[in-house]
Amino acid sequence: MKKNISFIEKNISRNQRLIDDYTTEAKSKNLIWAFTEMDITEAQKKLRAYKENGVKISFTAFLIACYARSAEKYKYPINTLRYKKKKYITFDEVDVMTNIERTIDGVKKPVNYTVRNAHKKTLREINDELNEARTVKKVALTTGNKGGKKLLKLVPKLPRFLRKIIIHKTFIDPFLKKKLLGTIGLSAVGMFGKDINQLGWMIHITPHTISVGVGSIEKKFEMQKDGNIKEREFLAVTIAMDHAIIDGGPATRFFRDFYLMLRDNCLEADWCFKSL
Repeated sequence: MKKNISFIEKNISRNQRLIDDYTTEAKSKNLIWAFTEMDITEAQKKLRAYKENGVKISFTAFLIACYARSAEKYKYPINTLRYKKKKYITFDEVDVMTNIERTIDGVKKPVNYTVRNAHKKTLREINDELNEARTVKKVALTTGNKGGKKLLKLVPKLPRFLRKIIIHKTFIDPFLKKKLLGTIGLSAVGMFGKDINQLGWMIHITPHTISVGVGSIEKKFEMQKDGNIKEREFLAVTIAMDHAIIDGGPATRFFRDFYLMLRDNCLEADWCFKSL
């Protein structure tokens, strides 16, 4: 039968199998999703101005810089992980796991990378770190912990039943999860539609208490307070949360702070554009 059909057969990579295992485990979480639009007009103007002057700043780096500071401000419950059945662990360090694009065997692929203590780093520092991670010959999936690096390299090579045991342990042990996955997540894979000029949201599964999913950007007209109509740029954002940890009130306060951080508060902050 196969002789009469044209097809290509490829092996599923170890990392792809690992992603499948993590996704399966993450489905057991009490995830809820919020879909919103965030005004990034002024920030985009600054990013374009720097690019015209020869300074290219990653939009992902900009998002991480703002996201981490809002998370640090509301670290309970945003930067909080569940410990066993009756306790929570709130970490002071905000470690943001994101995805970066690297060329592997001639093919561009997204790989996970964690920016440690992101709330203490400037936009320039985060941008330089991500650029280095994209271009160096070898990049650790996480930073700041040798034990975490070794374990991440080992896990994909294990039989599935052992991988599942370790992954389950990751989900119930907040310290191991922080070591391997960081404390919060940001996924920018939805930005594939950035040139379409039409809002598109992503729905993602996450092992984190909270994860921001970045969609596309759309330009549209909006009525201003002075009655004038101006063109603004809006980013489609999906926020996935573990409802067993984050309730509606704290989530709303975090959303508002993150929105204002992207729209206004980042513009003149020393840690943001002034650091460039």
